[in-house]
Amino acid sequence: MADFKHKTNGAALQHKGEVEPTPRRRRPAPPLPQDAVAHTAAGRADDARAAKALERAQVAARIADDNRAKDILLLDLRGATPLLDFFVIASANSRRQANAIASEIDQEMKKLGELKLGMEGTEEGRWILIDYGDFVIHLFAEDARGYYSLEEIWGDALRLEWRDPARIKRVPPAVESIPEPETELGLETEDEPGPSEDSIEAPG
Repeated sequence: MADFKHKTNGAALQHKGEVEPTPRRRRPAPPLPQDAVAHTAAGRADDARAAKALERAQVAARIADDNRAKDILLLDLRGATPLLDFFVIASANSRRQANAIASEIDQEMKKLGELKLGMEGTEEGRWILIDYGDFVIHLFAEDARGYYSLEEIWGDALRLEWRDPARIKRVPPAVESIPEPETELGLETEDEPGPSEDSIEAPG
């Protein structure tokens, strides 16, 4: 269809005795950082695979927390879509912070042998998406997160705990103080010694 439109416009210009303008060359978009991963289909009903994806997603959420990201959520999408298992959603204060979090997550996942399928949004930093197949990381600027509102779109998804139990500060339960028994007015709690026999004078 595009070729037919181009030829039609060229023939019309030649009929008018005009020269067809040379099309402007567009600069190719800069390549996004991707990992060389073979795209192979795999069954999703694998409990071990889902458990591994959950562990990786929790690691990513903790990295975001270590870098002072806000409002971190880990959503379980297994009951909502067959395409993936988990979302990690977090907010960053700036593009620099968002890119730093994305870079550290990427480096840590490579150490764990988890290669990403793609990464988008690092140039603007308003919404950085890192796709690991079974789980996806979303790093938002605060205004962009409110605009796209992924947690509302996937509002039926379960919210899972991502914090390390060993690092959660547990507050000890408050101990109720037991009031001391009150003494009745006019009564003494301890026996006071009476007068000694030597102090009693004999009658005259």
